[in-house]
Amino acid sequence: MKLINSIVNHIKANRWQYLLISIIFIAGLISGSYRVNDLEVSVKSHLLNLIDNYLRGSSQGDMAGGRLLVYAFLNQAKTILLVWFLGLTVIGMPLILGICFLKGFSLGFTIGFLVQEKAGAGILISILAILPQNLLYIPLLIIWSVVSIKFSIFITGGRHSNTLSLGKALAAFTAQMLAFLLVVLAGAVIEAYFSPWFIQIFV
Repeated sequence: MKLINSIVNHIKANRWQYLLISIIFIAGLISGSYRVNDLEVSVKSHLLNLIDNYLRGSSQGDMAGGRLLVYAFLNQAKTILLVWFLGLTVIGMPLILGICFLKGFSLGFTIGFLVQEKAGAGILISILAILPQNLLYIPLLIIWSVVSIKFSIFITGGRHSNTLSLGKALAAFTAQMLAFLLVVLAGAVIEAYFSPWFIQIFV
């Protein structure tokens, strides 16, 4: 209960930052979905082959859960580490916002392509193979971006009005990153084991 109250208070205290980052992420999502229309036929064909190979691998149980788990975790962990690093810099805020836009763009493009090329089946694939882990990844990215932007502001001048020392603040910021990586691991488990299983049932 205490943790929930802390989260709610954090969101209330930083609602404008959350609103800004959410808008930027959604803008990336919309931009990515529209970008599908500009793809050349050869590129679409190549992407469709990749998707079909993925679906065949899932249906035949060929997806190596362990390898996929490592790949999924490292792929998302790199983003968390990059945002953490940018939070330590003066120019961190605009670059963090750029990462949020690109993540939204990538997700929007993927879903847009699936829906455009596979219609109803594409919607089901998006729900079964993309949505589950992103229910963790997306809120995680938005929350972590807000935390990192706040730390970037703190080290560029905000610490003068704060009783917390830079060393203690950095230790707390790094500890938060490690906690976020644990959530990433949970999302990677879903992506590596549950999503392929859902796809296997669907196919």
